[in-house]
Amino acid sequence: MEDRSIGRKGSFRLGLGMDGKKDHSVVELGSIDTQRLLLSNGEREKKLQPLTNSLSPRQMKSLTALCDTILPSVADHFVDSSDESVTKFYQISASMTGTPERFGGMISERLKHPLTGLLKFVLWLLSTWYGTLIFCGIGCLSTQFPFIHAYPHLSLQKRQKIMRSWSLSYLRHFRMLFRTIKLLTLLIFFTQIDESEDNVAWKAIGYCGPDPEFKAQLKNHFLDGTSKGGGQEDKEEDEDAEEMIGPLYKGLVHLNYPQDITADALRRFGFPVSVIRRKHKAAAANLSCPSLVIQCDAVVVGSGSGGGVIAGVLAKAGYKVLVLEKGGYSAKNNLSLLEGPTMDQMYLNGGLVASDDMGVFILSGSTVGGGSAINWSACIKTPQHVCKEWCDKHGLELFESELYREALDAVCGKMGVQSEIEDEGFNNAILRKGCQEMGYPVNNIPRNSPSNHYCGWCCMGCKDGRKKGTSETWLVDLVKSGNGAILPGCEAIKVLHKKKEGKDRKIARGVAFEFEYKGTKDVCVVESKVTIVACGALSTPALLKRSGLRNQNIGKNLHLHPVVMAWGYFPDAPESEVWPEAYKKSYEGGIMTAMSTVVAEFEQSGYGAVIQTPSLHPGMFSIVTPWTSGIDIRDRMRKFSRTAHIFALARDQGSGTVKAPDRISYKPADVDEENLKKGIEKVLRILAAAGAEEIGTHHNKGRTLNVKQVSYHEFEKFVKEESSRSLTDLTTPLCSAHQMGSCRMGSNPKQSVVNPTGETWEVEGLYVADASVFPTALGVNPMVTVQAIAYCTAQSVVEVLKRKRSK
Repeated sequence: MEDRSIGRKGSFRLGLGMDGKKDHSVVELGSIDTQRLLLSNGEREKKLQPLTNSLSPRQMKSLTALCDTILPSVADHFVDSSDESVTKFYQISASMTGTPERFGGMISERLKHPLTGLLKFVLWLLSTWYGTLIFCGIGCLSTQFPFIHAYPHLSLQKRQKIMRSWSLSYLRHFRMLFRTIKLLTLLIFFTQIDESEDNVAWKAIGYCGPDPEFKAQLKNHFLDGTSKGGGQEDKEEDEDAEEMIGPLYKGLVHLNYPQDITADALRRFGFPVSVIRRKHKAAAANLSCPSLVIQCDAVVVGSGSGGGVIAGVLAKAGYKVLVLEKGGYSAKNNLSLLEGPTMDQMYLNGGLVASDDMGVFILSGSTVGGGSAINWSACIKTPQHVCKEWCDKHGLELFESELYREALDAVCGKMGVQSEIEDEGFNNAILRKGCQEMGYPVNNIPRNSPSNHYCGWCCMGCKDGRKKGTSETWLVDLVKSGNGAILPGCEAIKVLHKKKEGKDRKIARGVAFEFEYKGTKDVCVVESKVTIVACGALSTPALLKRSGLRNQNIGKNLHLHPVVMAWGYFPDAPESEVWPEAYKKSYEGGIMTAMSTVVAEFEQSGYGAVIQTPSLHPGMFSIVTPWTSGIDIRDRMRKFSRTAHIFALARDQGSGTVKAPDRISYKPADVDEENLKKGIEKVLRILAAAGAEEIGTHHNKGRTLNVKQVSYHEFEKFVKEESSRSLTDLTTPLCSAHQMGSCRMGSNPKQSVVNPTGETWEVEGLYVADASVFPTALGVNPMVTVQAIAYCTAQSVVEVLKRKRSK
């Protein structure tokens, strides 16, 4: 009997989207191991390619000294521990683990920020005595020749003193320098892995790495797969494939195959494709000579909460839809659940996005499924006071319409949203108990995962597919309909449009996109009847501007939902007094299950702050943790697994501008800062009321308070002082996981980019369907609102396509 298992050799369906029927032709690949080829895209992504470090020896000497200032070897520091991993943790320095080399590679290849060039110059300056004198002042002076020493030649004690002075300097650029060096050194150190996918610090800080259950599940799956014989039925084979490489595998068209194979795969989906033969093989592809021209009804740029919904709705309605996604596809069993590799593969710019002045750290998804693939599951419907504001103040009747209410119900139903919790995780249990003790309101957060989904790794993709992001819902509709395909690893470079006689507006006619094939850039063109841009609030404005749109509102009105955190330490000994239970760790359990609106102002202005919990694995935990010395940061990290974090998230009235993901200007309004301060004051009280032994904020001074050993007066003084510190002077990290408003919806082109149907005012047939269309900040987690707006936009697009089809 023929061997039909996924791992067979010989004929192979390429994972390029054939529908799997027996009568379909196959591409003969001889003796290629097809299981390896099916998984090759993901496996290549999992193994991070080493970055090329182009820094000069002088720059590297300074960088190494800076990294070893943040994380020096402190072997002489007494640690009362029989645990060899703890001893090693204190003995090892950043340079001993290769952190400076990786840092140099990151600066050279990956760090996309306006001040990267200035950072390189500073590194060179610090290698000289005169540059060190400028940056370090009298700290570099000595009574011995040569009297003025370059930074790398200073003692550790002097270097750390200088680093502390930078962190609290009156000069903003010194604080920026400190923040950059600290952030990247700690992020690299605590996320880098060896060949066995381990990190030298993890055991000492109580971190297990990837979810142990997931690792065991993956191992068993592959063992089971290798033991299967031939003769499996089609249904079994497809189920096996879906389990291994995800529910979208039949709809993926990877572009790292020869031109003709890609074209044939697309034709099997029903897309007309023209292959352009270049006269000279060496000629570079460009817009005037693309390698492929693909025709479809609708092209959707982006596959997240906006693009995924609209693609699924249109495909299910019978229209041919092509989805372009800049990121790759990480299916359930193709995940690593490793923080560093995941950030590189599934987050925009490898997770290294910040505002121009380093004032806000920004996380944004860049993968098939977008933010819905790596977010924290919260599914909160658009608050009623927001709907009313958008309707009354922005002239958008949509948000108080029956259509919008139906859309909210439809998207929540599709995601299986529910609010029950079987076992609450560490951070949320603390938030809930602290609120109950203080008499603050606390509610369950609706989520797109089941009540028993006790997983703290969902920020790295969902290990079992039970978190229902777009790659498990709407995009599955697209694939199952047989009317769509997803092209991962390609970036839209321009929306194509033309002028039509008798019309003032231009008409969209498709998208040009580029991708990498065998180390070189190639260009394809998609010709479509309608074009939907859903790249997210950081990338959509840049694409529209590259496409020639001139609306003055594009890229403006950017809101970030700024977040500020506080922490509390809950020891796991003595066992008789331990709460939360000793087995619970800060990085495990449902990421968001509880929320307080004690300072949210929902019933008044609608502009306040909600209180929730984050997901912090060692890398992200370390970059927000205060640094005052090499010993102190290690002592803090030793408490990692039992340190709870709770944050305040502001519905910001202040706004910024975005020209590109690496060109973001933003500053919260004074009222936003005050709302965050009110929030952090409540958070400190919640942590103490829940039973924390020690509490603190993330201010650079690194002050802490042992709650059990102070008087009421001392506690109140600490809370008042820590919650009144400035949040906009780079001494306390602000973070953002929600970006919105940069192409906002409105009732006229003078104040908005798109009309109430989501169509741009300038170009007919060009729609925007992501969080950039929000008229203002939302104030709660935006996934449901993005999906509901996209669902409404999809209804408008369906009507347009119906009219075009009937002509």
